[in-house]
Amino acid sequence: MTEKEATLGRWHKEFFENIHLFVKSGLSEADAKSILEEFLVLSQATPKPKVMEIFQEPERLEEIGVYTDIRPEPRDFMLKFLDPIMKKFKVEGTENLKLLDGIIGKYPVTLISNHLSHLDAPAIFTLLYNSGPEGRKIAESLVFIAGRLAFEPDFTRLGLYMFGTLLVCSKKDMADNPSLSDVMTKINMRAFRNSQKLQADGKVISIFPEGTRSRDGRLMPFVDTVYHYVANKVILPISLEGTEKILPIEGLLFNQAVGKLVIGKPVLVGELTRREMESFPSHIEQISFPGTGDKKQFIIDNLALLVGSNLNKHKHGTYRNLYRGDVRETNQLISLPKKPDEHVVIIGSSNMSVAFACILANKNVKVTIYHPDTEMVTRSNEERRDIIHYPIYKLPPNIEFSDKPEVLESATLFVQGTNPWEFDAVYSKIRTYLQKNKSPMVNVIKGFTGSKKGLILEDLHELLLIERDRLAVVSGACYPDQIMERKISGFEISAFEDSLIPKLKELLTNNYVFTRPAINSRDTKGVQLGGALKTIYALAMGLVEGYFKRELGGNVDNTLFHLSNRFFNEMVSIGVLLGGDPTTFNGLSGMTDFMLACFGSDTRDRKYGYDLAYGTRPEKITNGFYGLKVLPNLIHLDEKRHPIVTAAYKTVIQNEDFDIVAEELQKQLARI
Repeated sequence: MTEKEATLGRWHKEFFENIHLFVKSGLSEADAKSILEEFLVLSQATPKPKVMEIFQEPERLEEIGVYTDIRPEPRDFMLKFLDPIMKKFKVEGTENLKLLDGIIGKYPVTLISNHLSHLDAPAIFTLLYNSGPEGRKIAESLVFIAGRLAFEPDFTRLGLYMFGTLLVCSKKDMADNPSLSDVMTKINMRAFRNSQKLQADGKVISIFPEGTRSRDGRLMPFVDTVYHYVANKVILPISLEGTEKILPIEGLLFNQAVGKLVIGKPVLVGELTRREMESFPSHIEQISFPGTGDKKQFIIDNLALLVGSNLNKHKHGTYRNLYRGDVRETNQLISLPKKPDEHVVIIGSSNMSVAFACILANKNVKVTIYHPDTEMVTRSNEERRDIIHYPIYKLPPNIEFSDKPEVLESATLFVQGTNPWEFDAVYSKIRTYLQKNKSPMVNVIKGFTGSKKGLILEDLHELLLIERDRLAVVSGACYPDQIMERKISGFEISAFEDSLIPKLKELLTNNYVFTRPAINSRDTKGVQLGGALKTIYALAMGLVEGYFKRELGGNVDNTLFHLSNRFFNEMVSIGVLLGGDPTTFNGLSGMTDFMLACFGSDTRDRKYGYDLAYGTRPEKITNGFYGLKVLPNLIHLDEKRHPIVTAAYKTVIQNEDFDIVAEELQKQLARI
């Protein structure tokens, strides 16, 4: 559901189906029916709070204010209503509540939590209230920040009377209602002033810094508008799991889910006055403002880490790459090493180079991503994220960006992460640095280049004069997006010098990435060719898929998998012509990567071909498109020996009608 229905007639029938849950929890059918009926009556009888009148009569803002106090009857009922629903929830960290003794009322305290469900605020209140004397004391002092839409539906309103609330208006609400933007701004200013007074009176202001509910349970970026509610205050971090299963976003049926609320240790964020700091308890840890950089963003990100530290690692979302992935202990943050074992310089910012940077960051290393774009480098460093390729993910502290070629002088390992069509722009200023620094260099980018040799390692050797024994390639069946999400992935390594392989294997192996030598560990051509050619055949597979879906409709898996063997055999035959060992193509960089690229859900090359078959030529270049464009530089496209790649070339590069090309291709394949 987008929002809970606002009138009884539209949702009470579905709501009564919850009777089975209450019976299952131990209530008699009569008692279960009674509690559901009481919910319906109360939800209708309990009016909207007076603060909602401001939107009809803005001039009454000063008279009405923005604070709504608890109502005992709805609160007591909701505690009774939620008790059987939340029986399988547990509360951890109650001992941390004792650390707030003598703090509340003397210093401002703000509770923060991740946000999963409409039920989160009532759940936090209920779980704290039932957790013991300290928890009940905190629960009774809670004042939640609430948007006006939370009070609109009858279904959600009862829960918001369990505690005090301060009305605020989101940026989206303002954008959707421009005529009310002035009064909404005044409401927000009034709410902040009220929050300070309430905290001085012993109340705990409670907020959801994500700003809205997470649709997949993973942490979203914390919004910067919460900064003033958290800066220079004591923060009580709460981590919720399972509330989204109790009350899914769609529907009105409750589930008796398993979940938990974890109470973190309170932390002072920022600073208090000098006088307050003199008497501030030493047992409360402090997060101080940094000396440089964006102080607001620093505070916001650290709050996310406080909440995320008590969540399952798969719930870290935006912040997941900040936690170490090479240790068994959960939720251990990556730190900037005082004495790094390696200084890895990644050349070029691309999806894959950033993904590799995050893999390497799990080790005791310093990682620098070199890119000549000064504006991109500056912003990425300030915001701690790659603003172009992965703006959603925060990057660990041991990754930095630089546009200074001099950074290459101290590198102990180079990673080639530049897409082939960007080589000239990135390498033009660093050639001499790569020749002077004799550190090893490993390529992680798949695809052909525009040179006569066509392969990245060959270009590095012949055009940039980098010694062969310094060069290696890492490849495998991996989407960089899923590496950033820490999905289990794997690579294989090939190098001219055997001693490089153990070093790279160690650096590129952790709890979610597994790296091994290639089948033929010295066949650098074969490993490169597998990764480069599969991009072309994935694009061709997209063309075929789009064509047959357009012509036949429905699922065409039979067709695609019937053709897959022919596609792969043709790919291997071209790979062998270009110098690869045929057995190498049976590895991760060959057959496995081919299958992922041709049939995986996230492949850009296959989507390019699919869109083209439907008449849309994508604007963004892919490795498959570029490889297909330069392939005639490397081999003669023989339509009889290589009908698939020839058909793709005619369609994609020469702009021939694919309907005509496809008919000819079917005839060719029928004769093979």
